[in-house]
Amino acid sequence: MPPKPDFLADLRCHIGEHTQQVQSLFLELDDEQLAQQPAPGEWTILQCFDHLNLTHDYYAPKIAGGIAQQRQANTVASPSADSYAPSFWGRIYMYFSLNPKYSFPTAPEITPAASQLDRDVLHTYLAKQETLLQTLSAVETLDLRRTTIPIEKFVRFNLGDCLKVVVYHDGLHVRQAERVLRNVSG
Repeated sequence: MPPKPDFLADLRCHIGEHTQQVQSLFLELDDEQLAQQPAPGEWTILQCFDHLNLTHDYYAPKIAGGIAQQRQANTVASPSADSYAPSFWGRIYMYFSLNPKYSFPTAPEITPAASQLDRDVLHTYLAKQETLLQTLSAVETLDLRRTTIPIEKFVRFNLGDCLKVVVYHDGLHVRQAERVLRNVSG
């Protein structure tokens, strides 16, 4: 179990890397490069980031609700408040979803648009990274293990799971966008 400050520092580090990669690799590209499909059925760079924006839109209200509920409950912090450990469902989900050797169909609510995307997708992504950094600051006083977030009908993650899933999932698709860039730049 990593101490909470170390866990949050790790997430901040990843967010910083993702932000830097977008700024240094993708913002300078022309519209054609951003929208070029590397192969039939594969996502463009813009679609990778549209998917991430949609994923943030899916998780952000759930995370905000969990934070609000925890603050309203005003519970006394337990010893676990200073560490993070994945929940049962979080551990299973992260094992499969954050492992590049497994591939799953994208849920409709987070499937990127097939067209009509422009470079604003990248700016939206960068804004969402800034919001995520603010969220990390807001959770510093909360128990990441006891704050539960309903994800699906019978699935609950803890707050730490949600934060890790969002940040590490971003990494998967930033790397995917880098591969697309290599393929279209050739």
